[in-house]
Amino acid sequence: MPRAGQLFGERFRILRPLGEGGMGAVYEAEQLGLERRVALKVMHPHIASAPGFSERFHREAQVLARLRHPGSVEVYDYGVDAGMLYLAMELVYGEALDSVLVREGPLPVSRAVGLIVQVLEVLEAAHAFGIIHRDLKPANLFLEMHGRSERVKVLDFGLATLSGGEEVRLTQQGMAVGTPGFMSPEQMRGLPVDGRSDLYALGCVLYELLAGAPPFPVMPSVEVSAAHLYKPIPPLREARPDLAFSERLEAAVMRALEKLPERRPADAAAMRQELLAVLAEPVDAPAQKKRGEGKKSERGLVKHEVAVPKPVPGGLPVAVLASRDVATEGSLVGSLFACGFQARTTSAWQSLEGLGALLVVAEGRESLAQARALATLPGAPPVLLCGPADDWELVTGALEGGLFDFIPLPVDPKDLTRKVSRAQKLKR
Repeated sequence: MPRAGQLFGERFRILRPLGEGGMGAVYEAEQLGLERRVALKVMHPHIASAPGFSERFHREAQVLARLRHPGSVEVYDYGVDAGMLYLAMELVYGEALDSVLVREGPLPVSRAVGLIVQVLEVLEAAHAFGIIHRDLKPANLFLEMHGRSERVKVLDFGLATLSGGEEVRLTQQGMAVGTPGFMSPEQMRGLPVDGRSDLYALGCVLYELLAGAPPFPVMPSVEVSAAHLYKPIPPLREARPDLAFSERLEAAVMRALEKLPERRPADAAAMRQELLAVLAEPVDAPAQKKRGEGKKSERGLVKHEVAVPKPVPGGLPVAVLASRDVATEGSLVGSLFACGFQARTTSAWQSLEGLGALLVVAEGRESLAQARALATLPGAPPVLLCGPADDWELVTGALEGGLFDFIPLPVDPKDLTRKVSRAQKLKR
Protein backbone atom coordinates (compact mmCIF):
# COMPACT_ATOMS: atom_id res chain seq x y z
CA MET A 1 0.00 0.00 0.00
CA PRO A 2 1.18 3.62 -0.53
CA ARG A 3 3.39 5.47 1.97
CA ALA A 4 3.51 9.14 2.99
CA GLY A 5 5.43 11.21 0.42
CA GLN A 6 4.90 8.69 -2.37
CA LEU A 7 3.66 9.87 -5.78
CA PHE A 8 0.65 7.76 -6.67
CA GLY A 9 -1.15 7.60 -10.00
CA GLU A 10 1.45 10.08 -11.36
CA ARG A 11 -0.46 13.06 -9.95
CA PHE A 12 -1.35 12.37 -6.31
CA ARG A 13 1.19 12.86 -3.53
CA ILE A 14 0.29 10.87 -0.42
CA LEU A 15 0.26 13.09 2.68
CA ARG A 16 -1.08 10.87 5.48
CA PRO A 17 -3.37 7.88 6.10
CA LEU A 18 -6.94 8.66 7.13
CA GLY A 19 -8.35 5.21 7.79
CA GLU A 20 -8.67 1.64 6.61
CA GLY A 21 -11.60 -0.69 6.03
CA GLY A 22 -12.45 -4.05 4.54
CA MET A 23 -12.25 -2.86 0.93
CA GLY A 24 -9.25 -0.54 1.10
CA ALA A 25 -7.34 2.29 2.78
CA VAL A 26 -8.02 6.02 2.54
CA TYR A 27 -5.29 8.68 2.43
CA GLU A 28 -5.18 12.44 2.35
CA ALA A 29 -3.31 13.39 -0.82
CA GLU A 30 -2.46 16.45 -2.89
CA GLN A 31 -3.48 16.49 -6.53
CA LEU A 32 -0.51 18.01 -8.32
CA GLY A 33 -1.15 20.77 -10.81
CA LEU A 34 -4.50 21.67 -9.27
CA GLU A 35 -2.95 21.84 -5.77
CA ARG A 36 -6.14 20.31 -4.44
CA ARG A 37 -6.43 18.15 -1.32
CA VAL A 38 -8.32 14.93 -1.98
CA ALA A 39 -9.28 11.73 -0.22
CA LEU A 40 -7.58 8.89 -2.10
CA LYS A 41 -9.12 5.45 -1.61
CA VAL A 42 -6.81 2.61 -2.62
CA MET A 43 -8.33 -0.86 -2.86
CA HIS A 44 -6.61 -3.72 -1.07
CA PRO A 45 -4.62 -5.83 -3.59
CA HIS A 46 -6.43 -9.05 -2.67
CA ILE A 47 -9.76 -7.35 -3.39
CA ALA A 48 -8.60 -5.70 -6.61
CA SER A 49 -7.16 -8.96 -7.97
CA ALA A 50 -10.48 -10.81 -7.76
CA PRO A 51 -11.66 -12.00 -11.21
CA GLY A 52 -13.62 -9.32 -13.01
CA PHE A 53 -13.27 -6.82 -10.14
CA SER A 54 -11.25 -4.26 -12.09
CA GLU A 55 -13.86 -3.95 -14.85
CA ARG A 56 -16.70 -3.65 -12.33
CA PHE A 57 -14.73 -1.07 -10.36
CA HIS A 58 -14.18 1.16 -13.41
CA ARG A 59 -17.83 0.93 -14.43
CA GLU A 60 -19.03 1.86 -10.98
CA ALA A 61 -16.50 4.70 -10.67
CA GLN A 62 -17.94 6.20 -13.86
CA VAL A 63 -21.43 6.15 -12.39
CA LEU A 64 -20.29 7.53 -9.02
CA ALA A 65 -18.54 10.39 -10.84
CA ARG A 66 -21.94 11.40 -12.30
CA LEU A 67 -23.60 11.54 -8.88
CA ARG A 68 -23.96 15.20 -7.91
CA HIS A 69 -25.57 16.14 -4.63
CA PRO A 70 -24.50 18.51 -1.81
CA GLY A 71 -24.69 15.60 0.60
CA SER A 72 -22.66 13.13 -1.46
CA VAL A 73 -18.89 13.02 -1.79
CA GLU A 74 -17.78 14.07 -5.28
CA VAL A 75 -15.59 11.67 -7.23
CA TYR A 76 -12.77 13.47 -9.09
CA ASP A 77 -10.77 10.70 -10.70
CA TYR A 78 -10.04 6.98 -10.72
CA GLY A 79 -7.38 4.70 -12.12
CA VAL A 80 -4.72 2.09 -11.40
CA ASP A 81 -1.13 2.37 -10.18
CA ALA A 82 1.18 -0.65 -9.95
CA GLY A 83 -1.85 -2.92 -10.04
CA MET A 84 -3.63 -1.00 -7.27
CA LEU A 85 -7.03 0.53 -8.07
CA TYR A 86 -7.77 3.95 -6.62
CA LEU A 87 -10.57 6.49 -6.37
CA ALA A 88 -9.84 10.21 -5.81
CA MET A 89 -12.69 11.94 -3.98
CA GLU A 90 -13.64 15.18 -2.28
CA LEU A 91 -11.91 15.55 1.08
CA VAL A 92 -14.53 16.06 3.78
CA TYR A 93 -13.89 18.12 6.91
CA GLY A 94 -16.11 17.46 9.88
CA GLU A 95 -16.98 14.84 12.48
CA ALA A 96 -18.50 11.40 12.05
CA LEU A 97 -21.84 10.75 13.73
CA ASP A 98 -20.39 7.91 15.81
CA SER A 99 -18.02 10.40 17.45
CA VAL A 100 -20.92 12.79 18.04
CA LEU A 101 -22.85 9.98 19.77
CA VAL A 102 -19.89 9.16 22.02
CA ARG A 103 -19.53 12.79 23.06
CA GLU A 104 -23.18 13.85 23.31
CA GLY A 105 -25.20 10.69 23.78
CA PRO A 106 -28.70 10.39 22.26
CA LEU A 107 -29.71 13.33 20.10
CA PRO A 108 -32.94 15.35 20.41
CA VAL A 109 -35.68 13.97 18.19
CA SER A 110 -35.84 16.95 15.84
CA ARG A 111 -32.07 16.94 15.28
CA ALA A 112 -31.82 13.16 14.78
CA VAL A 113 -34.76 13.02 12.38
CA GLY A 114 -33.55 16.11 10.51
CA LEU A 115 -30.15 14.54 9.88
CA ILE A 116 -31.70 11.32 8.59
CA VAL A 117 -33.95 13.34 6.25
CA GLN A 118 -30.77 14.83 4.76
CA VAL A 119 -29.30 11.36 4.22
CA LEU A 120 -32.52 10.23 2.53
CA GLU A 121 -32.19 13.12 0.07
CA VAL A 122 -28.76 11.78 -0.90
CA LEU A 123 -30.12 8.24 -1.21
CA GLU A 124 -32.91 9.44 -3.51
CA ALA A 125 -30.27 10.79 -5.88
CA ALA A 126 -28.02 7.71 -5.58
CA HIS A 127 -30.84 5.19 -5.99
CA ALA A 128 -32.00 7.03 -9.11
CA PHE A 129 -28.62 6.03 -10.63
CA GLY A 130 -29.05 2.46 -9.36
CA ILE A 131 -26.36 2.95 -6.70
CA ILE A 132 -26.99 1.13 -3.42
CA HIS A 133 -24.68 2.22 -0.59
CA ARG A 134 -24.67 -1.10 1.37
CA ASP A 135 -22.72 0.22 4.36
CA LEU A 136 -24.67 3.08 5.95
CA LYS A 137 -23.70 3.56 9.60
CA PRO A 138 -22.84 6.49 11.91
CA ALA A 139 -19.13 6.23 11.02
CA ASN A 140 -19.96 6.87 7.34
CA LEU A 141 -22.07 9.97 8.00
CA PHE A 142 -20.04 13.15 8.51
CA LEU A 143 -21.36 16.43 9.88
CA GLU A 144 -20.08 19.63 8.32
CA MET A 145 -20.97 23.06 9.69
CA HIS A 146 -22.37 25.62 7.25
CA GLY A 147 -22.80 28.73 9.36
CA ARG A 148 -25.08 27.60 12.18
CA SER A 149 -26.58 24.67 10.28
CA GLU A 150 -25.34 21.11 10.02
CA ARG A 151 -24.92 19.36 6.68
CA VAL A 152 -24.58 15.58 6.44
CA LYS A 153 -22.08 14.14 3.99
CA VAL A 154 -22.55 10.48 3.09
CA LEU A 155 -19.13 8.81 2.86
CA ASP A 156 -17.84 5.56 1.44
CA PHE A 157 -19.89 4.45 -1.50
CA GLY A 158 -17.00 2.01 -1.95
CA LEU A 159 -19.31 -0.91 -1.14
CA ALA A 160 -21.95 0.39 -3.52
CA THR A 161 -23.78 -1.95 -5.84
CA LEU A 162 -25.21 -1.01 -9.20
CA SER A 163 -28.67 -2.56 -9.32
CA GLY A 164 -29.04 -2.36 -13.07
CA GLY A 165 -27.60 -5.76 -13.95
CA GLU A 166 -25.39 -8.65 -12.94
CA GLU A 167 -22.48 -7.51 -15.07
CA VAL A 168 -22.01 -4.19 -13.27
CA ARG A 169 -22.24 -5.26 -9.66
CA LEU A 170 -19.17 -4.47 -7.60
CA THR A 171 -19.88 -7.31 -5.17
CA GLN A 172 -21.10 -10.68 -6.32
CA GLN A 173 -24.34 -12.44 -5.44
CA GLY A 174 -23.94 -14.70 -2.41
CA MET A 175 -21.32 -12.41 -0.82
CA ALA A 176 -22.49 -10.56 2.29
CA VAL A 177 -20.62 -7.26 2.47
CA GLY A 178 -21.18 -4.53 5.04
CA THR A 179 -21.26 -3.96 8.80
CA PRO A 180 -23.30 -6.63 10.65
CA GLY A 181 -24.99 -4.22 13.10
CA PHE A 182 -26.47 -2.22 10.21
CA MET A 183 -27.04 -4.83 7.49
CA SER A 184 -30.49 -5.76 6.27
CA PRO A 185 -31.54 -9.42 6.60
CA GLU A 186 -31.46 -9.93 2.83
CA GLN A 187 -27.95 -8.45 2.66
CA MET A 188 -26.74 -10.79 5.41
CA ARG A 189 -28.04 -13.72 3.41
CA GLY A 190 -26.06 -12.61 0.37
CA LEU A 191 -29.22 -12.03 -1.66
CA PRO A 192 -29.63 -9.29 -4.28
CA VAL A 193 -30.49 -5.96 -2.64
CA ASP A 194 -32.20 -2.76 -3.68
CA GLY A 195 -32.71 0.66 -2.10
CA ARG A 196 -34.85 -0.79 0.69
CA SER A 197 -31.74 -2.43 2.11
CA ASP A 198 -30.26 1.05 2.62
CA LEU A 199 -33.49 2.10 4.34
CA TYR A 200 -33.09 -0.73 6.86
CA ALA A 201 -29.53 0.38 7.63
CA LEU A 202 -30.69 3.97 7.98
CA GLY A 203 -33.46 2.81 10.32
CA CYS A 204 -30.73 1.27 12.50
CA VAL A 205 -28.83 4.57 12.44
CA LEU A 206 -31.92 6.60 13.41
CA TYR A 207 -32.69 4.13 16.21
CA GLU A 208 -29.18 4.61 17.60
CA LEU A 209 -29.35 8.41 17.30
CA LEU A 210 -32.57 8.41 19.34
CA ALA A 211 -31.81 5.63 21.83
CA GLY A 212 -28.07 6.14 22.22
CA ALA A 213 -27.48 2.46 21.38
CA PRO A 214 -28.11 0.26 18.33
CA PRO A 215 -31.22 -1.96 18.13
CA PHE A 216 -29.23 -4.90 19.49
CA PRO A 217 -26.35 -4.62 21.99
CA VAL A 218 -22.73 -4.98 20.97
CA MET A 219 -21.98 -8.70 20.60
CA PRO A 220 -20.00 -11.02 18.29
CA SER A 221 -20.89 -10.41 14.65
CA VAL A 222 -22.52 -13.83 14.21
CA GLU A 223 -24.86 -13.12 17.15
CA VAL A 224 -25.83 -9.65 16.02
CA SER A 225 -26.44 -11.02 12.51
CA ALA A 226 -28.74 -13.71 13.92
CA ALA A 227 -30.56 -11.06 15.97
CA HIS A 228 -31.24 -8.91 12.89
CA LEU A 229 -32.39 -11.99 11.00
CA TYR A 230 -34.74 -13.44 13.60
CA LYS A 231 -35.35 -11.32 16.69
CA PRO A 232 -37.91 -8.52 16.89
CA ILE A 233 -36.48 -5.02 17.24
CA PRO A 234 -37.07 -3.69 20.80
CA PRO A 235 -39.51 -0.73 20.67
CA LEU A 236 -37.96 2.70 21.17
CA ARG A 237 -40.01 3.28 24.31
CA GLU A 238 -38.18 0.37 25.94
CA ALA A 239 -34.79 1.74 24.96
CA ARG A 240 -35.66 5.29 26.10
CA PRO A 241 -38.38 5.09 28.79
CA ASP A 242 -37.59 8.71 29.75
CA LEU A 243 -38.98 9.98 26.44
CA ALA A 244 -42.53 9.88 25.10
CA PHE A 245 -42.01 9.16 21.42
CA SER A 246 -44.91 9.97 19.15
CA GLU A 247 -46.78 7.14 17.49
CA ARG A 248 -45.80 8.53 14.10
CA LEU A 249 -42.08 8.45 14.94
CA GLU A 250 -42.15 4.93 16.38
CA ALA A 251 -44.12 3.68 13.39
CA ALA A 252 -41.66 5.26 10.94
CA VAL A 253 -38.63 3.75 12.69
CA MET A 254 -40.16 0.29 13.07
CA ARG A 255 -41.36 0.28 9.46
CA ALA A 256 -37.82 0.92 8.22
CA LEU A 257 -36.66 -2.00 10.40
CA GLU A 258 -39.08 -4.59 9.03
CA LYS A 259 -37.37 -7.91 8.26
CA LEU A 260 -39.05 -8.20 4.86
CA PRO A 261 -38.13 -5.53 2.26
CA GLU A 262 -41.69 -5.30 0.95
CA ARG A 263 -42.92 -4.16 4.37
CA ARG A 264 -40.51 -1.21 4.51
CA PRO A 265 -41.16 2.14 2.82
CA ALA A 266 -41.24 1.77 -0.95
CA ASP A 267 -38.24 4.05 -1.45
CA ALA A 268 -36.15 6.83 0.11
CA ALA A 269 -38.70 9.47 -0.92
CA ALA A 270 -41.49 7.64 0.93
CA MET A 271 -39.42 7.31 4.10
CA ARG A 272 -38.39 10.96 3.87
CA GLN A 273 -42.06 12.03 3.70
CA GLU A 274 -42.84 9.95 6.80
CA LEU A 275 -40.05 11.65 8.73
CA LEU A 276 -40.98 15.13 7.50
CA ALA A 277 -44.43 14.49 9.00
CA VAL A 278 -42.67 13.61 12.28
CA LEU A 279 -40.77 16.92 12.20
CA ALA A 280 -44.09 18.74 11.97
CA GLU A 281 -45.00 17.41 15.43
CA PRO A 282 -43.70 18.66 18.81
CA VAL A 283 -41.74 15.55 19.82
CA ASP A 284 -38.73 16.74 21.82
CA ALA A 285 -40.39 17.18 25.25
CA PRO A 286 -39.03 14.59 27.73
CA ALA A 287 -41.43 12.70 29.97
CA GLN A 288 -39.35 12.41 33.12
CA LYS A 289 -40.96 10.35 35.86
CA LYS A 290 -41.33 11.96 39.24
CA ARG A 291 -41.90 10.13 42.49
CA GLY A 292 -45.55 9.16 42.78
CA GLU A 293 -46.26 9.92 39.10
CA GLY A 294 -45.24 6.62 37.56
CA LYS A 295 -48.70 5.69 36.29
CA LYS A 296 -49.32 9.19 34.98
CA SER A 297 -46.06 9.13 33.03
CA GLU A 298 -46.76 5.67 31.66
CA ARG A 299 -50.05 6.90 30.23
CA GLY A 300 -48.04 9.43 28.21
CA LEU A 301 -45.85 6.77 26.64
CA VAL A 302 -46.68 5.32 23.24
CA LYS A 303 -48.14 1.84 23.63
CA HIS A 304 -46.34 0.54 20.57
CA GLU A 305 -45.69 -3.18 20.38
CA VAL A 306 -44.03 -5.16 17.65
CA ALA A 307 -46.91 -6.65 15.67
CA VAL A 308 -47.23 -10.36 16.48
CA PRO A 309 -49.70 -12.47 14.47
CA LYS A 310 -52.12 -14.36 16.70
CA PRO A 311 -52.56 -18.13 16.36
CA VAL A 312 -55.29 -19.03 13.90
CA PRO A 313 -58.41 -20.19 15.83
CA GLY A 314 -58.92 -23.86 15.11
CA GLY A 315 -55.73 -23.87 13.07
CA LEU A 316 -53.96 -27.06 12.07
CA PRO A 317 -51.80 -28.62 14.80
CA VAL A 318 -48.07 -28.05 15.03
CA ALA A 319 -45.68 -30.98 15.52
CA VAL A 320 -42.23 -31.02 17.09
CA LEU A 321 -39.63 -33.55 15.98
CA ALA A 322 -36.47 -34.28 17.98
CA SER A 323 -34.41 -37.42 17.59
CA ARG A 324 -32.67 -37.33 20.96
CA ASP A 325 -33.24 -34.04 22.83
CA VAL A 326 -36.46 -34.97 24.63
CA ALA A 327 -36.15 -32.03 27.06
CA THR A 328 -36.04 -29.46 24.26
CA GLU A 329 -38.83 -31.26 22.44
CA GLY A 330 -41.07 -31.08 25.52
CA SER A 331 -40.13 -27.47 26.15
CA LEU A 332 -41.08 -26.50 22.58
CA VAL A 333 -44.43 -28.26 22.83
CA GLY A 334 -45.10 -26.46 26.11
CA SER A 335 -44.12 -23.11 24.57
CA LEU A 336 -46.44 -23.72 21.61
CA PHE A 337 -49.33 -24.53 23.97
CA ALA A 338 -48.57 -21.37 25.98
CA CYS A 339 -48.70 -19.33 22.75
CA GLY A 340 -52.14 -20.74 21.89
CA PHE A 341 -51.26 -23.45 19.35
CA GLN A 342 -52.37 -27.06 19.19
CA ALA A 343 -49.07 -28.93 19.58
CA ARG A 344 -47.75 -32.47 19.82
CA THR A 345 -44.60 -34.46 19.30
CA THR A 346 -44.00 -36.60 16.25
CA SER A 347 -41.36 -38.94 14.83
CA ALA A 348 -39.63 -39.35 11.50
CA TRP A 349 -41.82 -42.29 10.50
CA GLN A 350 -45.17 -40.72 11.32
CA SER A 351 -47.32 -39.09 8.65
CA LEU A 352 -47.08 -35.34 8.29
CA GLU A 353 -50.57 -35.12 6.85
CA GLY A 354 -52.89 -32.65 8.57
CA LEU A 355 -50.10 -30.56 10.17
CA GLY A 356 -49.97 -26.78 9.95
CA ALA A 357 -46.22 -26.69 10.59
CA LEU A 358 -43.35 -28.95 11.64
CA LEU A 359 -40.60 -27.82 14.03
CA VAL A 360 -37.41 -29.89 13.79
CA VAL A 361 -34.92 -29.63 16.68
CA ALA A 362 -31.38 -29.37 15.33
CA GLU A 363 -29.10 -31.92 16.96
CA GLY A 364 -26.30 -31.80 14.44
CA ARG A 365 -25.90 -31.53 10.70
CA GLU A 366 -27.93 -34.71 10.24
CA SER A 367 -30.98 -32.88 11.62
CA LEU A 368 -30.53 -30.19 8.98
CA ALA A 369 -30.41 -32.83 6.25
CA GLN A 370 -33.48 -34.54 7.76
CA ALA A 371 -35.42 -31.27 7.85
CA ARG A 372 -34.55 -30.56 4.22
CA ALA A 373 -35.69 -34.03 3.19
CA LEU A 374 -38.99 -33.70 5.07
CA ALA A 375 -39.67 -30.33 3.46
CA THR A 376 -39.52 -31.93 -0.01
CA LEU A 377 -42.13 -34.61 0.72
CA PRO A 378 -45.42 -34.25 -1.19
CA GLY A 379 -47.97 -32.41 0.94
CA ALA A 380 -45.42 -31.61 3.65
CA PRO A 381 -46.21 -28.65 5.93
CA PRO A 382 -43.80 -25.71 6.23
CA VAL A 383 -40.70 -26.96 8.08
CA LEU A 384 -38.94 -24.75 10.62
CA LEU A 385 -35.53 -25.65 12.08
CA CYS A 386 -34.91 -24.87 15.77
CA GLY A 387 -31.36 -24.48 17.07
CA PRO A 388 -28.76 -22.19 18.66
CA ALA A 389 -28.65 -18.74 17.08
CA ASP A 390 -24.84 -18.58 17.25
CA ASP A 391 -24.45 -21.62 14.95
CA TRP A 392 -24.12 -19.58 11.76
CA GLU A 393 -23.54 -22.61 9.54
CA LEU A 394 -26.80 -24.09 10.79
CA VAL A 395 -28.69 -20.82 10.34
CA THR A 396 -27.54 -20.26 6.76
CA GLY A 397 -27.97 -23.94 5.94
CA ALA A 398 -31.61 -23.77 6.99
CA LEU A 399 -32.31 -20.67 4.92
CA GLU A 400 -30.45 -21.87 1.85
CA GLY A 401 -31.90 -25.39 2.09
CA GLY A 402 -35.50 -24.53 1.30
CA LEU A 403 -36.80 -24.53 4.88
CA PHE A 404 -39.54 -22.07 5.82
CA ASP A 405 -37.65 -20.38 8.67
CA PHE A 406 -35.23 -20.76 11.58
CA ILE A 407 -36.24 -20.38 15.25
CA PRO A 408 -33.40 -19.58 17.68
CA LEU A 409 -33.25 -21.54 20.94
CA PRO A 410 -34.17 -20.81 23.67
CA VAL A 411 -37.35 -19.55 22.06
CA ASP A 412 -38.75 -16.07 22.36
CA PRO A 413 -42.59 -16.38 22.62
CA LYS A 414 -43.21 -13.42 20.26
CA ASP A 415 -40.77 -14.80 17.71
CA LEU A 416 -42.28 -18.30 18.00
CA THR A 417 -45.85 -17.03 17.60
CA ARG A 418 -44.97 -14.86 14.61
CA LYS A 419 -43.13 -17.53 12.64
CA VAL A 420 -45.46 -20.45 13.36
CA SER A 421 -48.53 -18.30 12.57
CA ARG A 422 -46.99 -17.32 9.23
CA ALA A 423 -46.30 -21.01 8.51
CA GLN A 424 -49.89 -22.00 9.34
CA LYS A 425 -51.29 -19.29 7.06
CA LEU A 426 -49.07 -20.53 4.23
CA LYS A 427 -50.33 -24.08 4.77
CA ARG A 428 -53.92 -22.91 4.56
